[in-house]
Amino acid sequence: MRLVDREFQLTQLDRMLGDVLLGRGRVALVSGALGSGKTVLLHELADRAAHVGANFVSAAGSWAERGLRFGVLGQIVPGADLLAVSFALRQLAGRTPLVIGVDDVDLADQPSLTGLLSLVRRLQSARVLFLFTECAQVRSTFRAELLRLPRCAPVILEPLTEPGVAALHGTSRARRLHALSRGNPLLVDALAAADLPRAVVRCLHRAGPTARHTAQAIAVLGEFATPIAISALTGIGRHAVVQALRVLTASGLLDGCAFRLPGTRDTVLDDVPPVLHTRAARLLHDQGESAEAIACRLLDGPPLRQPWAVAALRTAASRAQRTAFALRCLEHALKSTVDASEQAAISFDLAQLEFRSNPPAAARHLTALTGHREARLLLVSQLLWHGRVAEARDLLQDNDSEVQSWLASAHPSLARWRPADSPLTSLLYRDDSSAADRAEGFLRGVRLTGDLPWAAVFALLTLVYSDRLSAAASWCDRLLEQAADHVTWQAMFTSVRAEIALRQGDLRACIRLAGVAFRLLSPHAWGTAVVGPLSCLILGCTRAGRLDEAAEHVARPVPEVAFQTRFGPHYLYACGEYHLAASRPDAALADFVTCGDLMASWGQDHPGVVPWRVGAAEALLRQGRTGRARRLLSERLTTGRARGHALRVLASASEPGARTRMLTEAAGLLDDCGDRYGLAQALTDLSEALSHRGRARMTARRARLIADECGAEPLCDRLVPDDLPASESLSGLTGAERRVAALAAAGHTNREIARKLFVTTSTVEQHLTRVYRKLAISYREEIPAGSRPRPRR
Repeated sequence: MRLVDREFQLTQLDRMLGDVLLGRGRVALVSGALGSGKTVLLHELADRAAHVGANFVSAAGSWAERGLRFGVLGQIVPGADLLAVSFALRQLAGRTPLVIGVDDVDLADQPSLTGLLSLVRRLQSARVLFLFTECAQVRSTFRAELLRLPRCAPVILEPLTEPGVAALHGTSRARRLHALSRGNPLLVDALAAADLPRAVVRCLHRAGPTARHTAQAIAVLGEFATPIAISALTGIGRHAVVQALRVLTASGLLDGCAFRLPGTRDTVLDDVPPVLHTRAARLLHDQGESAEAIACRLLDGPPLRQPWAVAALRTAASRAQRTAFALRCLEHALKSTVDASEQAAISFDLAQLEFRSNPPAAARHLTALTGHREARLLLVSQLLWHGRVAEARDLLQDNDSEVQSWLASAHPSLARWRPADSPLTSLLYRDDSSAADRAEGFLRGVRLTGDLPWAAVFALLTLVYSDRLSAAASWCDRLLEQAADHVTWQAMFTSVRAEIALRQGDLRACIRLAGVAFRLLSPHAWGTAVVGPLSCLILGCTRAGRLDEAAEHVARPVPEVAFQTRFGPHYLYACGEYHLAASRPDAALADFVTCGDLMASWGQDHPGVVPWRVGAAEALLRQGRTGRARRLLSERLTTGRARGHALRVLASASEPGARTRMLTEAAGLLDDCGDRYGLAQALTDLSEALSHRGRARMTARRARLIADECGAEPLCDRLVPDDLPASESLSGLTGAERRVAALAAAGHTNREIARKLFVTTSTVEQHLTRVYRKLAISYREEIPAGSRPRPRR
């Protein structure tokens, strides 16, 4: 540490040294805060004394030797009594001027202080300069006695000024370093060198046990630190605590009862004994502080087998905003109790909480819950998530309606009876037109709490299976917001959202969302539910024409038990559609038939779940088995999306006249239920079936536009592109003419165009007349598809 901002003090000492050279004894008492540079000033005086030919003798007080009798005085003249020391020093000073420096005199033992005062009085007329350094905030009898002597002068070390800091470390950092350190040279150098922790440790060591224990108490108590609380926690008297606070505040480490510099508290906490955290927790409990504050201290101490401690930890866990903190509280509570029922309750909370972020880790708590009746649904659901069917089956009871209702939705192969009228399962067993309304009613009142959100997932699926896709998307987005802090819940709802996007025909969103679901939870962490997001990836990539990626997803190993879950049919159907796209109709048919047999065995052969008959019929048609395909499609031609897909496939096995009618009806049904990909398929087939060239061309344009919006490249490839690029054909149209042409090309009537553009029908007709003339065409069917702006990817 270089000396800056100390010119005045050095001038004082030089004058005193000059007086000694002239035969007049002097005493200097250098006072400053911890780290203010007292020792550096002492060494500088030693160098100056040597330069003028004076002898220099030094000693230093320390906390370690404070109880050693004559520990400091013995460093000056070892093994001699006071009279001998006085005589020896006078003799020495008679030959050569003498400088005696005692660093940290406030840490000297009492006999040495008494001896030093006696020496100062006896050697006032000798050529001796005494220099003592002390902590300015420490008031002592030695200091008071010393300052009463006529030849004693105080030398005060003030904090460094900003220019002084600039002289040490440059002007660019001076202001910041000065503000952070408050001019303490030790802190200035530490901050400049990014080595604050070592400086903090050094300061606390120099400050002594009382100050160190006070700092530790502040670190543990945090915002609850007060002189009274510090005294109660450490057992140090309140007066001594106030003195320690004064010393640490003067050094720049504290502001009252709080640390000033970032990271200081962590540095101090590293050296805190664990038992102090436990004592602090008890103190805060007795003061009536919050469970969170008490738990924070308990977590850093050893397990405390006290009912109040366990209660505080469990309460803090229930209120925690962060899952990681809640888990730590519950783990500590489990170690702190010996009560069996309480251990089971805590294990239940742990299994439930840990599943939200790390399902495999939650499995370790399941064994402890085997006899816990209230945990049966959680036990069964998590055991089946991990594929532990035998253990789950042992827990099943016919009279447990809650578990049986859950099984009917999640693992129907294990359900022993069907719930009579549950809005979440009735649709699966029979055509229930009110199921979707009741599912929405359930979702209006749902709030995600500590329980697993299975009911919310099943309610969303009821809407999906009922073709209420817009409503399902809206509710799913709301639930995703509620699940923001729970990884597993986010993953589950993101997977459902991918399924909704798939059915809406947004293939890009489907692939992206399924990928997000796998980033939230690894395939291993998904357990048997892995086939949910995996089926979305397979179908999304297949329909988008990314067959290589789809093949990779199909090749992923999945647990055998996964086929018995709610998403097992989804996965089988996805694999079947992939095999169809890869020109393997035999493999596709096997997947579709297995899917149908599985659903039939559950009594849940609802066409809204997956249209396995449509897939099987397509595979049969590829094999040339038209009759079987027609019979299969005729079995469940109901309404909505399933009927639309069935009509589309049935049309390909029908006479040309009926084919156009079927495809037109299919397109209308699929458009009504919001299935854009199915609509693009139906329109593509219709464009190929139409005999009227103009209508076929217009239908193909519309199909291509929708297929392009969906990201369905194979469909786009089937549709013939326009002969004339839009940039060439439409360059002469005005903006208004382009807008009218775009709507006309999309198949809208003049009246519909007028309503959309807020103009009269006559204006539309005039615009179209000019469009026909500029493009040299006679009918709207001949308007290039490029007149409609391409959607953004």
